Amino acid sequence: MYLYLDFLYNIMKKEMWVAVWTLISIIIGAGVIGLPYVIQKAGFLTGLLVIILVVLIMTLINFYLAEIVLRTKNKHQIPGLGGIYLGKFGKYFISIFYVLGIYGALTAYIIAAGQVLSAIFNFGNYFYFSLGFLIVLSAIIFFNLNIFQRAESILNPLKLIIITLLIIFLFPYVNFSNLLEFNFKNLLIPYGVIIFAFTGFSAIPEMAYELKNKINLRKAIIYAMLITFVIYSLFCLVMIGISGKDITQVATLSLENLGNFSLFGNLFSLLALSTAFIGLGFSLKNSLILDYKLKNLFSWIFVIGIPAILFFLNLGNFILFLELSGAISIGVILISILIMHSKAKSIGKRKPEFQFKDNLFVKVLLFILVIIGIIYTLSGLV
Repeated sequence: MYLYLDFLYNIMKKEMWVAVWTLISIIIGAGVIGLPYVIQKAGFLTGLLVIILVVLIMTLINFYLAEIVLRTKNKHQIPGLGGIYLGKFGKYFISIFYVLGIYGALTAYIIAAGQVLSAIFNFGNYFYFSLGFLIVLSAIIFFNLNIFQRAESILNPLKLIIITLLIIFLFPYVNFSNLLEFNFKNLLIPYGVIIFAFTGFSAIPEMAYELKNKINLRKAIIYAMLITFVIYSLFCLVMIGISGKDITQVATLSLENLGNFSLFGNLFSLLALSTAFIGLGFSLKNSLILDYKLKNLFSWIFVIGIPAILFFLNLGNFILFLELSGAISIGVILISILIMHSKAKSIGKRKPEFQFKDNLFVKVLLFILVIIGIIYTLSGLV
């Protein structure tokens, strides 16, 4: 009997860590390479405080979303949950900002990939590399050559391994005097990019589906967020500690004077940008085909067209598009989750394995913080 219980315990542990990995693999992506730049602008200690606050906020929001998922009978992503708990208008409203967030991210990836490729091949003008990146990856999405998706079980662990090795090997080069700045007035500077970098909402329904013992969903979220926090914080420490005020928007470009480390870092950035671009592109395209019955060509144009136009019009840089996606698009979705959580408690069709008190004070506080972040980001455009 003891051996049997031990066997079940090990299965439960393994199952939970599969769910942990699902969330980590969604969160850790191209956003991490923009973090050091905005953290340094705020001051490392200031940025670290914001990271801690955002981790707490996003963990709580993930808990709310997990409860919404567990109160819903069928499997849905956020737009579908919006349709159930906020009505048809709510579904379309969330979908608009969901799509706008993807557009912002895809545009940012096009810009950053060109800069990374330009550094790898030591060629000054990144425009043509960005254009080549856009053409190649757009073709993969159009022809459904989902080679990245098929290799996902290899590429996602590879990203984690590479960023861990970068942290380890670059640590001896850190100048700790670059890490002592704190300025309370700069708290909002890194907000949008940090929100973007810690977002992994699409993983929550998948985690709930993976876990037979769904009570472990809460623990899996905590572990995933803690692991991501440690990796992101150490990556920022290393990159800012080495580069100081010379840090670039795409962090690994700052390593140009460190020989092979520069190539290694830029290959990580290229991998992160490519997998993120294709993952988001396929996700949006498939959603348009399945949910809105668009043909392959029109769904592809819908996915690629706007980011391509934004890139050609040169309307912003890598960090700006991450900020807009994080603070505004994801910010609106955060608010929607808060409202959906309250609605799900009253009209949800399933009894959840765990639940959180519908604390009005906490939700109002979160609402105010998100609104401040949106206003701050929009004010930077004026």
